[in-house]
Amino acid sequence: MVKYKMFTKLCEVMHTMKKMVIGGTYVYSGKGFSYSTVKKIRDGGIIDLGYSSWENDQQWIEVLEDNFFIGFINSKTKLIDLDNYCFVMEDNLLCYEKPDFSSEIKICLKRYDKVYLVSKIYNKGRLWLKIYDKHGFRCYIDANSYICPNKFTPYTATLGENTFMYIAPPGKGVIKTIHLKKRNRIYVRGLVPSLSSNSLINNNRIRYIAQSDSLDNPALSKDVWMEIYARGLIGYIPAFTKTKDLLYIKQLPYEHFRQHSIFNAYSHQNKLSLSGLISIVLGVILFFIFPYFSIFAFYLWTLGICLFILKYFCS
Repeated sequence: MVKYKMFTKLCEVMHTMKKMVIGGTYVYSGKGFSYSTVKKIRDGGIIDLGYSSWENDQQWIEVLEDNFFIGFINSKTKLIDLDNYCFVMEDNLLCYEKPDFSSEIKICLKRYDKVYLVSKIYNKGRLWLKIYDKHGFRCYIDANSYICPNKFTPYTATLGENTFMYIAPPGKGVIKTIHLKKRNRIYVRGLVPSLSSNSLINNNRIRYIAQSDSLDNPALSKDVWMEIYARGLIGYIPAFTKTKDLLYIKQLPYEHFRQHSIFNAYSHQNKLSLSGLISIVLGVILFFIFPYFSIFAFYLWTLGICLFILKYFCS
């Protein structure tokens, strides 16, 4: 009986999964929102999850803390798999508080830092990625930033710039190249870790590169190549070559970003309507008390009407 309990406990521990919570959530003492809250999980918080079960047409997942059950979260909670991340492949990658270069720099990511992609956002004609770092802090990076998924999947892409494709693995003494133009379609088969290697990178090799000391392995830190298929041939191009339709970006959901400017805040707080009303009232007072200044009264009326119209269009 004791062995059976130990085996059951071991299975439960093995079943636990670490996830990152997006947007924050509450842990409930029972399977329902009517139960008391045990604790609040912050945005970007990392939790251990156990088994899931159904209650009143809703799915609930066990939450564990130090392998002890503490409560349930609803299955609609947005979670990220900690095994699905990207490596930063730049020495210094700036991550901003908002998807805007003019916003505050929140984090400076280093080479081989782990980041988790959540969504993509268009702002001011530029594509941004909403990410979380390994500590669960949220920020935004330019979609053209050089990052590499830890689990590589072959994909089709469009070149975003002109480049040269090497027909044989670079460094093998073969100098034949083919000029590829911007907007050419390519099929990315895998990654090559250095100039002198012709073996594709698998998950273990990606992790090996990430764990290597870039000072001791300059080839690994700088010279990563993509093995591609283009124009009926297999060749190699630098991994930092700009491409469009990247698979790991294409799969991300779009998220709407609304820029909260001072003017919008002023408008949404009904201050435009109040200012327009004050202008009209002052115009009426000025017209009847000081008829000689009626021209200024008309100016105030015009200003008030314009503010009301502006408020209408802003809404």
